[in-house]
Amino acid sequence: MRRAAQTLQDDQLAQFFKDPSIPTDEKMRALESLFGEMRPHVLNLLRVLLTRYRLHLVPAILAELESLQRQAQGIAEAEVTVARPIDDQERARIATELGQVTGKRVQIHTRVDPSILGGIVVRLGDRLIDASVAGRLQRLRQDMEV
Repeated sequence: MRRAAQTLQDDQLAQFFKDPSIPTDEKMRALESLFGEMRPHVLNLLRVLLTRYRLHLVPAILAELESLQRQAQGIAEAEVTVARPIDDQERARIATELGQVTGKRVQIHTRVDPSILGGIVVRLGDRLIDASVAGRLQRLRQDMEV
C-alpha cells in the first residue's frame, strides 16, 4: 500500500487516472502494469478504487491502515504543539510522561507555534490537554468576565 500511495502521488500519474476522457479499461491496464506484482488483496482494492473513481483516496486509506496497526500494537499518537523547537531529549521526556498517563507507548509529532507563548498543547486522540501560557491567559480572561 505504501508503494502504491507513493507512486500515485506522481502528478502525471494522478492526472492520468483522474482524466475522464481516458477509458477505464486503459486505466485498468496501466494499474495492472504498475502494480501487477503486489499482493492480490492490495491489487483488488486498487481495482475497486479505480472503478469507483476513488483512486485518489489511497494515501488516506494508507494513513488509516497505519493508524489501526499502531493501535493494535498499543501505540498512541499525540500531536504536540510547543512555542519553540524542542530537542530529542525533551521529545522523549514528553512521550514518556504521556505514556504514563495513557498506559500506552506514545509516538509524538511536534509542531512549533510561537502564538502559544510557552508551555505545551497536546492532542491525544479525542483529548486536548492545553498547558500553554496562551491557554491559561484565555481561561483567566474568561474567569474574570464572569
